[in-house]
Amino acid sequence: MHPTPRLLLSLLCLGFVPVLAAKKAAEPADAPPQLISTHGGGPKWKSIPELIAFAAKGDAKACLELGDRSLEGDGVPRDVTKAAALYEQAAKAGAADGWFRLGKIYHDGLLDVPDYGKALDYFTTAAKAGVVEAQHNIGAMLVSARGVKRDYIEGLAWLIVAKQAGAPSDAETQVRARVSRRPADIAAAEARAADIVADLSNVVVHATLLNKLVPLVAPPAVKPVLAAPKPEQVAPPKVVVPLSPAPPVIPAGKP
Repeated sequence: MHPTPRLLLSLLCLGFVPVLAAKKAAEPADAPPQLISTHGGGPKWKSIPELIAFAAKGDAKACLELGDRSLEGDGVPRDVTKAAALYEQAAKAGAADGWFRLGKIYHDGLLDVPDYGKALDYFTTAAKAGVVEAQHNIGAMLVSARGVKRDYIEGLAWLIVAKQAGAPSDAETQVRARVSRRPADIAAAEARAADIVADLSNVVVHATLLNKLVPLVAPPAVKPVLAAPKPEQVAPPKVVVPLSPAPPVIPAGKP
């Protein structure tokens, strides 16, 4: 079965660290792609066309896998917009990992520029449903001030929750060391973590967004300014000189 990416934000550079199973040896070039698990309990599809068919029917796992493949260009054309739509479809069908993957797309700015507000919203929805990677990424965003105001107490609390749920990361230990001279903050984070776990499905993340995205507004239309004509293009003005009255004519012989 094609491995699904379950990715965490690191604390130093907030890059995603994949936790993936090793891929099977490549099939011969002329062999059709196989999606059969060697450990039993594999998916209901055995080829890319069958995967696409199951996803079209709304199968949550098929939508997740096809979303992964669309995001990576693995066996199907790379299409981030399609991947996002498939993740949302999977999430609405009950696969909370879809919300997590949507959060990653917006966090990484794969559709446009990074949108940390949407990323945090999707991570929160997934975290409330028990997705440990989303819980970890909320903590990492808060501790590293990625799109949100830095908050060691709230951030460490989410890292504690994620670690208790099995997150394969030493981020909690790193942050505890970083704030070791502030034992009151550590105690507050531990108490906050207990509150989060006690009512996870209704929890609200305490975070302040930074640099909210502002929609681009088209500049007002500017009326064109006519350029002044060049001197040689301007006809000289016509000057009318008034004529003086003609002198009277004096007949010859008269004084």
